[in-house]
Amino acid sequence: MAMYDNEPTMMGQGRPSATLVIRQGPQAGMSFPLVGNQVVIGREEGLDISLQDPEASRRHARISWQAGQYIIEDMGSTNGTFVNGVQITSPQILNAGDSVGIGQTALVFQMAGAYMGAPQAYQSPSPRVAAPVVEPRASASPAAADNNKMMQYALYGCGCLLLLIICALILVAVWAIFNQDVIDSMLSMSQTPLITLIG
Repeated sequence: MAMYDNEPTMMGQGRPSATLVIRQGPQAGMSFPLVGNQVVIGREEGLDISLQDPEASRRHARISWQAGQYIIEDMGSTNGTFVNGVQITSPQILNAGDSVGIGQTALVFQMAGAYMGAPQAYQSPSPRVAAPVVEPRASASPAAADNNKMMQYALYGCGCLLLLIICALILVAVWAIFNQDVIDSMLSMSQTPLITLIG
């Protein structure tokens, strides 16, 4: 019998085996078994679950086994941790089939022997949150992320163009200071016809 045929597989004393499966993001399709009393998730190399997601914090979230339940908590990340589309502000119990959102990565929490039904899609933050919520810098949709990147590139381009213009003006000013005699002769040549016309 396979692990997903409702066969309870146990780890440790009475702890069901659990797995996080990446459904969306750079590592889609990868699965990570939750072993030990706690698992740290983030962008930092060497963590229990290392995500290749630029919007994940180095040490983003922690899943721990406490009092017979898997608990997830945000570790002070910049963009927040979401469970079923709602940003969590305190430790929360994970149930089989829950979606977990970290940056642009959507994961599904699975437990052996638990019926999960159809996997839930990762949802962007919704106004259902009762606690104050800080919205992430970029939304979870790829189109919004592409628009954000395009805006970022446009701002970089404008900044570079402005820097080039400033450098050109400084170069002209320095040339004018060190070549005052050329400027004086150009000014005297331009004033000569004007004086003869007036006189």
